[in-house]
Formats: sequence, structure tokens, C-alpha cells
Amino acid sequence: MRRSALQPLFLAALATLLLGAAAAEAPEQAVSTPTGEVRVSLVPERKDGPRAGIGRGLVQAPPERVFRALTDVEHWHEFMPFLEQSTARRRKDGSIESFQRLELPFPAGRRSYRIRVRTRTERPAGGTVWHIDWTYVPGSGNVKDHHGSWTLTASGPGATSATLRLYTDPGGFIPARAADQGTIETLPWIFHGLRQHVQRSRYDDG
Repeated sequence: MRRSALQPLFLAALATLLLGAAAAEAPEQAVSTPTGEVRVSLVPERKDGPRAGIGRGLVQAPPERVFRALTDVEHWHEFMPFLEQSTARRRKDGSIESFQRLELPFPAGRRSYRIRVRTRTERPAGGTVWHIDWTYVPGSGNVKDHHGSWTLTASGPGATSATLRLYTDPGGFIPARAADQGTIETLPWIFHGLRQHVQRSRYDDG
């Protein structure tokens, strides 16, 4: 995927964010992207900050392959909107520590921070569930908080049902309402990027 081709779409979304447009209060809504539908919503996270965004959609690849792509944290910048750098350092406890840098249009500007990524797999009676969770390393950057998770399950032969929960509180002068709008606008494009990203040959079996 050529990230530059989508940049105007991301910039338009962020322009709406910076104008302070209020996020829709309606429950889950369907958003179309060039690679398919994504269902998005906002849910309360804390009383004095933005809400968390929830994105749900299908990815046309087996869950094992999607899991390999999402745990390849060093390459998140290849499909995540505005993410320009993402490193990965494996820690003794099995987690991954990642420095991440975003380049956002004025006035948001550059944002950087470190996150701790952890993975786990559950095997309930209904089938395997893959989890990827990340949390902000306190004091590591110029955001107030950032965390999220992916939950993956099989959805028929060769497809994955993916749920993304994303929370970002940039802090500073950006109001919660604007952060909400940025989250709801960004979720579909994360799925759009991921659906292409998982097709890279590096995520083939073996």
C-alpha cells in the first residue's frame, strides 16, 4: 500500500477534527472504505477525557496471519495513519516496547511516546481468540494517555473478525470533543490499511 495516496483523506479527516466538530452521539455506525465496511462507535472511558473508539470489521486473511501482522510492531507505520516511526524491542517478560512518532498537521504537530505491547491467546470452547493489547508508558512522551487493543476471531474460511479499541488523550489544548472526532475518523482507515498490510509476503506461513 502506498501511504502517500491516502494522505489527503487523512488530512481531510484531521481538518474536521481541528475545527472541533462533535462526534456523533448515535450508537454504532457503518463506514465504507475502499476495502470494505467498518462499524465504528464511541464509548465512555473516563469522566474528564475523550471517549474510546471501537472499530469492528472483517479482514480477508486467516486470524493467524492477521495476528502475525499486528504483532510486527516495528512495521505499524506502514499502515497506521500519521504514524511515521515505530520501533520494537523485546523485553524479558515477553512484552514489546515501542517508541512511536506521529506527524500531525498544524496545530497538533509532532507527537511521540512509548507503548508496551502484550499478546495472549485464549482457547474457549467456541474457538481461539487472539489478543493484542498496548498501554502508554507514563511520562514517555507528549501525550496524556494512549492505549488500545485488537481482538481477533475466525470468521469462516480464511477470514478474521477484528475488533479494535483505541483511546488517545493528546492532552494540552486539544479538547476531548476534537479527540473524539479524530478517533472516529481514523478507525476506518486503520482497517483499510491493515486489510492491505496483511497481504505482504513477510506474513506468509513459515
